[in-house]
Amino acid sequence: MEDACNKAAEEIIFGLTQWQPKAPKKTKVESLVFQGIDYQGAADSMNQYFLSQKWGDGLPLIPPTRERVEWLLTGTDLPRDRVVTRRFPPRNGLITVEKIAVNAAMAGARPEYMPVLLAAVEALASDAGATIMHFLTNSVTNQAPVLIVNGPIARELEINSSYGLMGPGWQANATIGRTISLLLINGAGAYFGPGGNLACQSIPGRYSWCFAENEETSPWQPLHVERGYAAEASTVTILPGKGTHLIFLQPPVEHILNMIVHAVQGISAREFGVPWDQLLVLCPSHAQALADAGYSKQAIQDYVFEHARISLAEGEATGFIFRQSPGWAKRIEGVADKRNTMIPKTEKPEDLQIIVAGGQNCVSSTLIPGLCTMVTGDIDKYKPGAWHQLIEAARMARSGRPA
Repeated sequence: MEDACNKAAEEIIFGLTQWQPKAPKKTKVESLVFQGIDYQGAADSMNQYFLSQKWGDGLPLIPPTRERVEWLLTGTDLPRDRVVTRRFPPRNGLITVEKIAVNAAMAGARPEYMPVLLAAVEALASDAGATIMHFLTNSVTNQAPVLIVNGPIARELEINSSYGLMGPGWQANATIGRTISLLLINGAGAYFGPGGNLACQSIPGRYSWCFAENEETSPWQPLHVERGYAAEASTVTILPGKGTHLIFLQPPVEHILNMIVHAVQGISAREFGVPWDQLLVLCPSHAQALADAGYSKQAIQDYVFEHARISLAEGEATGFIFRQSPGWAKRIEGVADKRNTMIPKTEKPEDLQIIVAGGQNCVSSTLIPGLCTMVTGDIDKYKPGAWHQLIEAARMARSGRPA
């Protein structure tokens, strides 16, 4: 017994004073080499191979060379092998910082976009984001991830919040959204092309759908403040959007409100009273007209909730159900007068989320029907220590001057 105790004591002393952990086993980094008569030929060979492996979205990919990925990694202080999540179904593989950088490189993104991408991935991997990931990767319905950026970083990165914010022409909007799309393909395994989910028609937003709120033109609090963040914080909010519904008209405000009602009534979910966020993107002129008439966001939500209804008889004839809203199902149980029993399309007024975006003189607003509750991620915690130098280098690059 004494010998055993002495041996144990020696092992404890050794462990406290001399033991060192074994060095991690080094793994060889696999490189792919593509050849051609020139750089363009090699890049074309790479693109064809990546598409054959289902590693792309059909648009040309920027070659994710070691140098380009290293450049992307200057946008974060996190180690390249840091696991951001293992919760990107259905594949559920490891999504590391480096894998995000590789997909960002292929999308044409810049290093200063990395904090937005890291925050978006973390948000999608959260418990609240799990439902969004289910719809984005396992559902047969048509939807795409809508990324809404708020806070100072939207201006620093020049993420478009004004004219044409959901269209082409802005590198940050296009490549941040595209990176998330590529991560859904390469990280989650959500490939929707030949051999993928043939039940889905999909929507164009699946390529890229990212924009910022035009906070300077909004008469109300911005989205991230309503969701509990400080005004000076930078956030990214994600919603699985099912497309867009145009709201095109000029004041008076009664016309604007009733057109919004008409759009919400037309949401084509097969269910009544859904507890899902619907995103109303008001152009600045519509928002200001409503605010000048005394309407707060809550007043708009209440008006739309009370008026954007259809009769129970019409809903049943269309095949709508109450699977997602047991509360409303209980309320109409045993109702005889189905023609005059009016049912809302959402569960409560607050399900209509309202932001302001677009150009000052626009008369077009947009309803983006959603498929579940949106989720928000904190961008600021992912900014590297050299953030201001990174932004200054980006500013000089945009001006055409060397950093």
